Parts: sequence; C-alpha cells; structure tokens
Amino acid sequence: MRMRPLLILLAVSLCSFSDAREFREITSSDGKKIEAELLELNEGMLKIRSRGRVFEVPVERLSEADQAFFKDWSAEGSESEGDSYYSEEIFVDDFSGEGFGEQWSHYKSASVLEDGVLIGKSIDVKDHAGVDAIRFEGRQDLEFSVKFRFAGPEAERFNVWFDDRTLVEAHAGHVANVTVSPTSVTITDAKTGNMENSIYEMKKSAEGLDEATKALLATKTKRFEVDFEKDKEEWHDLLIQTKGEVITVSIDGKEVGSFASEGNAHETKASVSVTTYANDVHYDDYTIRAAPRGSAEE
Repeated sequence: MRMRPLLILLAVSLCSFSDAREFREITSSDGKKIEAELLELNEGMLKIRSRGRVFEVPVERLSEADQAFFKDWSAEGSESEGDSYYSEEIFVDDFSGEGFGEQWSHYKSASVLEDGVLIGKSIDVKDHAGVDAIRFEGRQDLEFSVKFRFAGPEAERFNVWFDDRTLVEAHAGHVANVTVSPTSVTITDAKTGNMENSIYEMKKSAEGLDEATKALLATKTKRFEVDFEKDKEEWHDLLIQTKGEVITVSIDGKEVGSFASEGNAHETKASVSVTTYANDVHYDDYTIRAAPRGSAEE
C-alpha cells in the first residue's frame, strides 16, 4: 500500500535503536515529515515501517538531502528485517482492529482499546496491577518495542515482563522485567532475584528478608534515571532487547542502560506482558521479534 501524500515524508536526523534496526526522520520534497524504520530500497521504491504499518515511498518524492542519503544507503546494501539478529517476527499489533485478538490474555485488567490505542487500566491496583499479555512458543533472545505515554494523573509506571509458565523455580514463571516510570527505568532479573520461590516466600513471611538476601537482591537489579512529564500528549518509543544474560533498554532511539544477570538468559521466554500502575498509561504499536533458535552467542 502506498502512503497518502500527506504522510509521505520526513526529515533530518538518523537514529538507531540498535545496530540491527535503522530509523530515520525523512523529509518529502514539499517539506512534510515522518519518522520510520528503514526496511529496504528496491528499484526506486523505499519500504518503511511507521506506527506499525509498512509503506512504500518513491525516493524521487523525497528531499534532495534524503535522495542523496538513500543513494549511498542503497550502494552500501539496505538493511532489511531479515538481516536483523531479531529476524523472526512473533507478534505485531497497532490496535486498529475492533478488539483484542485471540493471542491476547488478561489478568486483573480493565484495559480497553480506544481510537487505535491500548489504554492500560487495573481493576484494583491494591489487589494486582492489570496484566495484558501475549504468549507464544518460547525463545531465548527477544526484542520488544512499544510506543507509550503517561496520559493521566493516575499513571505511575508500567512493567514489561518476560515469563515462562513452565518455569517452576520462580513465582508465576517470571524471568525478568523492565519497569518504566516518569523518573526511572529499572531492569530486574526476577528468576534468580525477587521472584525466585524461596525469596518470594521470604518476602511474604512475618520475618521478611534477612540481610544476606537483601544484599543478594541488590545485585539482581539496576536502576537508571530518566525524565518524562506526565499528562502530556508526547509519545515515547521503548525498545527492550534480551541477548543471553544482557537486557538493554532504549527510549526514543537512545540507550538508557543495560544489565547482565544469569536469570536473564533463561532459554524459553514464552510470554511478554505489560502491567499498568495504576491507570491511563497508553500503548501503541506492539512488536515482538525473536532471534531464531541457535542464534545465541556461546
């Protein structure tokens, strides 16, 4: 499908979520702009992905600067999705349909779809944050991307969980999670950290955690400072990549930080879920990709 003329173009700076995925703000010959992921260039037609949809754009309708850029880009060899480490597309949803698809599951969630956006809501956050999850055949190394915004005063934070329901060593099969708030991003090894069964039970006991366990848990998580304003219309792009023991988080094309821990390398991450605290975190353009089996570095 060709882009509508109003959308056909973009502007100025090149940014990259990772070495494998390339993004550019492109400008049309009449000055209109759009930010997109570059997929391939073939016989003068540029294939791009923007807001969860793939379009083809005639290069001749871009600005002179962009035409020059893509002439060099084509000569170097376009970097398509098939060349990416995370080359297997597991799931994509831009929420443009009438409702949640069959692959979605929900727990303690009151989330709704409105105007092509997932609005995260919890039934009672004091009981449990609302969970909206996608399950699939497990992979070790995953890439998850989503657009988000803190759209209301009740929007505190959200967690992205990587789970495996067959994992018996950790509560609810939790492997790892990334917590995003307006002030911080935290990456946590849940499998050998706070969700490991004995630690989870200790946390709930009257005695609580002993000092040795507290010291252990301090090595299982890492926090990074960020700064987002709430109640704004601005969307942000979140990218989470797991590769072996390392989880790397990028926001708006810039790496926030990474954290290595043994539990992160769990071989079969078979679910990605978002939990919303408490309400009115908005999400769009979910994408889950995976490295093919056997791709993990030794």
